Amino acid sequence: MDVSAYMIAAAVAQMARDDAATATFAALDARNQAALEQAGGVPETDLPSSDALTTDEQALVHRVLNSALGSETASVA
Repeated sequence: MDVSAYMIAAAVAQMARDDAATATFAALDARNQAALEQAGGVPETDLPSSDALTTDEQALVHRVLNSALGSETASVA
C-alpha cells in the first residue's frame, strides 16, 4: 500500500468513527438542545462579588477551581 492509499484509508476510517460517534450521541445532543431552548427564557443572575465571601469561602472557591482546572495558578474572571 502506498502512502496516498494509506492516507485515504485512514481518512475514510476516521470519517466512519466520526459518523458512529455522531450517531451515538445524537439523542443526547437533541436533549441538550431542547434544554438550552427551554432555558433561553430564564434570566441570568449576577454572581456575588468574591468580596462578599469570607476568607475561608474564598479559599474554598480557589481550591475547587484549581482542582477543576488542574492548575495551581487558576484565576477567577
